[in-house]
Amino acid sequence: MTAPAPTGISLSLPRAGALTAALLAPVPAAVAAGDLLALKERLAGDLAALVAELPAGERLRLDGFGFALARDHPDRLGGADRPFVPSPATSRRAVGLAAVARCVRSRSPSPAAAVAEVLAAGVEDVADGLDGADGAARAPWWAGWYAGLAAGGRAMVAAEAVTWATQVWTALEWDRVGPAVVGGGDDWWDCPGTRAITLRGRAEVRVRAGARPALLVVGSGLPPTDWRGTLGFPALVAALARGEGAVAARVVGLWPASGQVRILPVDADALTATATAVVAAVATWVDARLEATASPTG
Repeated sequence: MTAPAPTGISLSLPRAGALTAALLAPVPAAVAAGDLLALKERLAGDLAALVAELPAGERLRLDGFGFALARDHPDRLGGADRPFVPSPATSRRAVGLAAVARCVRSRSPSPAAAVAEVLAAGVEDVADGLDGADGAARAPWWAGWYAGLAAGGRAMVAAEAVTWATQVWTALEWDRVGPAVVGGGDDWWDCPGTRAITLRGRAEVRVRAGARPALLVVGSGLPPTDWRGTLGFPALVAALARGEGAVAARVVGLWPASGQVRILPVDADALTATATAVVAAVATWVDARLEATASPTG
């Protein structure tokens, strides 16, 4: 798949009013249903052909992290999967999103208070045994790990989450964005014709920009060189998974630690360019897995 490079806007972090205006700006022309269907069919065919080379029974779940890893650090692919290890850094988004959602719903007066309430509720869930048995609500994934930490470890988790939540909470003028989904479920797309490849996209905030959704994606550190692909990925997965009505008007990327914002208008060219990059990423992953399988030490 080939496509012209999508356009986009690069700027330093503006005040919340300017960022809110950028998120809610007038909606560009919609992506035609026929164009989206043709893109989905081409992408499905390209991906199915690639993953057919994987060893029998192996599956590839490509999320934003894996997409960026294949693009920026292909040398790190192909080794044995490392188990996920909870940490203050890996839990800050989950705790911070829950805290921002509380602030948006006026259930907490500030991000700091909201984080404290979210963490306390997680510990209570663990103490009450809400592990999903007998239909009980499941505690957040981080709750059992957090409940076992000493006071110093808990303080580090809280500090990371408060920083993250404060950055997101102060980035927008929430009374202007209307109904907003903070966090929410990820988008999953199983490639038709094969069970070996699934794409997973996520955004931190979803709002309405006229008749179409607009996404806010929060990154860490500096924006990558190919920030258009980074922002296009969640828009593409949402469009594939949920159809024409889910095609975002734009994706706004916020890198609060470096004070940077990137804005990607979503049109047919942007989706096609992202799909092309996804095919390249999957090809890189498949090659790495085949090399690891063929290696005596793989």
